[in-house]
Amino acid sequence: MAKTWFLIAVFSVLVLGSIGMALAAEPGESDVTTSHDHGEFLYTTTDSISLESGNISEASLESNMSTYRWTGLYGNVTGNIVLGDSNSNQLFAWTAQGRVVYASELATINWANLADADWAATETDYTFLNVSGSADDYNNTFAGAAENIGSLIFTTLTSDYATTLSSGSTTWKTYSLTDASGGTDIIFAGRVVQSGTTYNGETADFQMILPEDGTANDNTPTTFNLWVELV
Repeated sequence: MAKTWFLIAVFSVLVLGSIGMALAAEPGESDVTTSHDHGEFLYTTTDSISLESGNISEASLESNMSTYRWTGLYGNVTGNIVLGDSNSNQLFAWTAQGRVVYASELATINWANLADADWAATETDYTFLNVSGSADDYNNTFAGAAENIGSLIFTTLTSDYATTLSSGSTTWKTYSLTDASGGTDIIFAGRVVQSGTTYNGETADFQMILPEDGTANDNTPTTFNLWVELV
């Protein structure tokens, strides 16, 4: 059975600056303070048809099944933008809101090298997304034309995107990026919408989709590291 994990995550992030060090601002690492697995989609409706020998019958079938290639993540974002030093001493702190949530299997990201990850780059790292004829492959999922991801740090960064569903009017977008560091270098970015409506009617600040291989009875979960850009 495919592994589809839905988590509720509340992030608390401090973005530090220091006098005498010429460091560019970058998203802060995040703490996951709460989480909950909402389980996997199950379609339990079963119908039947009575068939008689010597007859030919016609049946039109409709069904839904869980994806084996993607997982979902949504939640809230809280944090502060801080003026402080490298010893975590704070001179001033501003209560902030989220702008973009970043998720990657990478432990560290070369933020200065961020660029769009097209289908070829993404499917090289996630080969299970490159399946001809599959409705849930990368191309059918990230079908939105490239646009600015909405970051205020990387003002010219554009990427194609996937739009996940909302039970209200919120538009939730996930972008596909890379830092070209070699190996698995794909980063996914979810645009924050303050107090948006999620797929199941809850209120959250972000909702995004991430690749996770459940093909060939693969039951091993994937660990994603998370960062938040605050404004």
